[in-house]
Amino acid sequence: MRLSNSDIKNLIINYFPNLEEKVIDLFLSITEYKIAKNKQIILKSGKTNKNLIFLLKGVTRAYSVNEKGQEINNFIRAEGHLMGDARIFSNETQMLNIESIGEVHFLKFNISELETLGYKNPKIMNFYLDFLKEIILTLSYRLNTFVTMTPEERYLDLIKWNPILIETTFDKHIASFLGITPLTIHRIKKKQKAIN
Repeated sequence: MRLSNSDIKNLIINYFPNLEEKVIDLFLSITEYKIAKNKQIILKSGKTNKNLIFLLKGVTRAYSVNEKGQEINNFIRAEGHLMGDARIFSNETQMLNIESIGEVHFLKFNISELETLGYKNPKIMNFYLDFLKEIILTLSYRLNTFVTMTPEERYLDLIKWNPILIETTFDKHIASFLGITPLTIHRIKKKQKAIN
């Protein structure tokens, strides 16, 4: 079922409680509301456009395909977050496919348009900078978990950090995201059940 404009605004307010309605309206003026069904490619690799999506409801994954034809999950993101290929900030060809996991409601927009609005409106610029800060923190955190944690610690940390991903995402996607095998996830789950 489609979200109404009021529903969309309420979700954005929920994710960004300090954002004024006027700023939300300005942001919405450059977006296109869409719904994706399960396993639908929302943003395709091989493009050079500057499109991102803001997840209103649902979960997506960003994956690339290696030389062996295997899909490698680079990111899994849930509602309230941006999703796209970081190459939009350069002129490089994007390498990631963004795919829905279940039904996803999202706003698609061009990052250059948001930047342009930000130069004209300081509150939009702050909104844009909040997005960038969150992306930097997520990348830094993800790098740190791979350097300092065991596979089991990464899995347990993901449960604490973002339980919606565990509840809504297939084990094979979580495994690829964490750099482990689905069998390892199965063993971790089994061990956790025995402990609890």
